[in-house]
Formats: sequence, C-alpha cells, structure tokens
Amino acid sequence: MAEQTIQQETFWRFSVLQRTVHLTVMFAFIGIGLTGFSMAFSSMAPARAFAWFLGGVDSVRYLHRLFAVVLYLCVVTEVLWLIYYKFILRGNLLGPHSICFTKQDLSYFRDHIGYILALRNAPPPFERFAWWEKLDYWTLFIGMQTMGLTGLLLWFPEFFSRFVPGYFINLAQVLHFDEAVLAVLYKFFIHTTVRHFRPEVYPGDWTIFTGKTTKEKIRRTHPGEWARLNASVQANSAGER
Repeated sequence: MAEQTIQQETFWRFSVLQRTVHLTVMFAFIGIGLTGFSMAFSSMAPARAFAWFLGGVDSVRYLHRLFAVVLYLCVVTEVLWLIYYKFILRGNLLGPHSICFTKQDLSYFRDHIGYILALRNAPPPFERFAWWEKLDYWTLFIGMQTMGLTGLLLWFPEFFSRFVPGYFINLAQVLHFDEAVLAVLYKFFIHTTVRHFRPEVYPGDWTIFTGKTTKEKIRRTHPGEWARLNASVQANSAGER
C-alpha cells in the first residue's frame, strides 16, 4: 500500500490471497459448525432434519471432516505465508506491518482502554493492525490447534489408542465440543460485533471482502500506518529530486 500515492482516495489493504483465505475460512467455519452441532445434538428434531437434508449421518460426518481439512489447510497457508514473508520478502515479524504481537501493543492496549473510559482525548496511533485485530487473528489460529488435535483423535481413535490411554479419546471429545462452543460464540458474537458494529465502521466493514479501504478510514482507524505511508511517500519524493 505504501507504493501508492497519498493523493488517492482508495487503497489496497488486503491481497487476493488474504481475501481468498478469509472467505474460505468463513464458509468452512460455518459448515463445520452446522455439521458438528447436528451430530452433537443428534437426538433433537432440528438436527435430525438437517442430517436428513444432507443425506444422512454418514454424509454429515463426511462433510464435517471435509470442512475440517479445508479449514486447517487455511492454517497451513497462513504458516507458509509467514515463512515466505520472513525469509523471501525479508519482512520483520515484529515490525509495524506485521500481524504478530509486539511490546508496543501493550501500551496501545493501555491507551486504548484509557480512551474508551474517556481518560484520553484520542485513541492510540494504531499501525497496520490494532491490538484487538491481532487478538482476533491469533484466537482463531491458536484455537485451531486444539480443534485439529482433538479432531484427529476422534477421527482415528483406533490408531491413536495404540499410543495413548483410551480415556484420551473421551477427553478429546469433551475438549473438541467445548472448544467448538467457544469458537462459535466468539466468532458470531464478539468477532462480528467488533468488526462490523463498532461506531467507526457501522453498519459494516467490508474491507476484508473488497480488499480496499479509503484514505479517511486509514487516518481514523490506523493513524500510525497513515503516518508511515506519508513519510514513505515524502522520502520517495525527496529522493527523486
């Protein structure tokens, strides 16, 4: 984005890869949630009707695992991108454009809470990703490891029973369900509310779908990034003289 001139009103914020991964995660997450809860509550009429609609419990089980594989492939894609960003593009994983947490985020968090409580006149100068955007990202990323591990134990119980006690399978079932409940509650309530219903972007933030954002939005929500963008453009202009 820094390569664009600051006179433009529209800026590219997310690449095609990032938007594709987000859409894939969104649909796979919905699919894995619907199929998973229909199996967990199979004694209830709505769950039985949903299973019948999909062709029976075997179809539900197959689709649940398919969505799980697709979802985890997105996690693998993110890991590969971080490796590419670090070693090929020579990016700084602790820099201002990174999704990784830094020490600066602690002070931003403190200052942001102060702003929310009206103890500060202005929000902190967030960089490309605010602390709560990073938290949103890493919550899903880390949570997927629990879901993936417990899901594998439930998918291949006979195989894993050769190496771990049988009660690990029961424990995996409990953890898998509890993590699923937390994930659904977080994504459909906290994530949706923060991303689309906060005053700065209401009634919705479509940047992750279009890939584009505006000059005014960057200045308002990510002033630190806007300052760096201006500085980069001014430095390039000075170098061309």
